[in-house]
Amino acid sequence: MSKDNKDTDFPNKYLRRLSPEFIDAINGMSDQEVKNRILTCEGNLYEIAAAKENDEKLNGAKEIVKDLSKPYAESKASENAKIQFCIFTLESRGINLN
Repeated sequence: MSKDNKDTDFPNKYLRRLSPEFIDAINGMSDQEVKNRILTCEGNLYEIAAAKENDEKLNGAKEIVKDLSKPYAESKASENAKIQFCIFTLESRGINLN
């Protein structure tokens, strides 16, 4: 396959993650073998998701980020509420904001 992906409609964002060997192997497989490969990959994704979910260090880091970002999120939500109320007030006064 060409580097600029002109001879295929397969998205480059995925293509750049695949080795030429993988592409050649898949292209040489029967339809059933390709389907089996999809099932294998789906199983791998399940295992990766489970490992991520059970990663105590990662989950601890997420909690730290959540705690540290909470004041910013609350402030942002408050400002958004103020904006929404201002827009509501102007529209209820008959002002078209479009």
